[in-house]
Amino acid sequence: MSVTTRARPLPVTLGVVASHFPDREMSVEEVLDDHGLSTAQRRVFRRVHGLENLRLDPDSGLFDLLLPAAVEVVAALDRPDRVRYVIYAHAVQQVAPADVDPARILASSLGLEHADAFAVTQHNCAQSLVALDLAADLLRAEGAEGDCALIVSGERVFSPLAQLDYSLGQLLADGAAACLLTLGGDGDVIRSHAVRDDVRPPDDARQTGETGVRFLVETMLQAVAEAGLTLDDLDLVVPHNVNKTFWRQAAKSLGIPLSTVFLENIPRYSHCFSADPLINYATLRAEGRIRAGGNYLMAAVGVGGSYAATVLTRPPCPLPTGGNRP
Repeated sequence: MSVTTRARPLPVTLGVVASHFPDREMSVEEVLDDHGLSTAQRRVFRRVHGLENLRLDPDSGLFDLLLPAAVEVVAALDRPDRVRYVIYAHAVQQVAPADVDPARILASSLGLEHADAFAVTQHNCAQSLVALDLAADLLRAEGAEGDCALIVSGERVFSPLAQLDYSLGQLLADGAAACLLTLGGDGDVIRSHAVRDDVRPPDDARQTGETGVRFLVETMLQAVAEAGLTLDDLDLVVPHNVNKTFWRQAAKSLGIPLSTVFLENIPRYSHCFSADPLINYATLRAEGRIRAGGNYLMAAVGVGGSYAATVLTRPPCPLPTGGNRP
């Protein structure tokens, strides 16, 4: 009797991750003064929410912000022809005129004209993690071993109306990130994704900090469970940078120490739309804080009711150097 064995599916891995910011730095008080907030209101952002500085450059263009990180990722590739998808993930729906296709411009500027290029939005500041989920599904469904997806996330603060939400303690800044997913690569293994789009009854139509924490915590726990892990197995939570108040509440709800949440970029950069989790992961890698065998949980909320979480595991052995290196 013959026995048929089914090959284990190839993992999707996170390889190179890079970030980029404008050189121009402003204090949170300088930015908030332009919004007409009182002195007491401005103090809340620094003393309570933990914001200090952020990067803004109204004189630069969208691609000045996006391309440096993307160029760094593509430059690390031995085989750029293996990039099958270029995905531009952005939070605000209108980032360019209607006749401009940012994803196709990115692909052409990077020498990736052969790739399928498209943008994804609708999930606001959770969009980059939703893009990770989408790209992983595409690679599993259509890719061959070694095929890649390039994800680029970030956008400029083009309007004061898009920058500040005082009720949520949210102050947006300029920042971008790019990363490479590979089918069967040698990067950090994506263990699970969880995405939730909340549909609330009419009498609870506005997202609040409390509902945001509750629904994100549920999404995070789902991702951890689907990865076959527990919260005790996590080395770090890699968050979006909305503010420290939100993550104090989330850590308390999860029952984990606040030190388990990487919050060091909040006073450095504030909240950079949907790019935050990738920006933070790039910082942790650059500082050598992603350990072999470690488990990491990315998490983000999008205003309006989108929640996303992704679990990654660094392989237990040192990663080989080479084209699709982290």
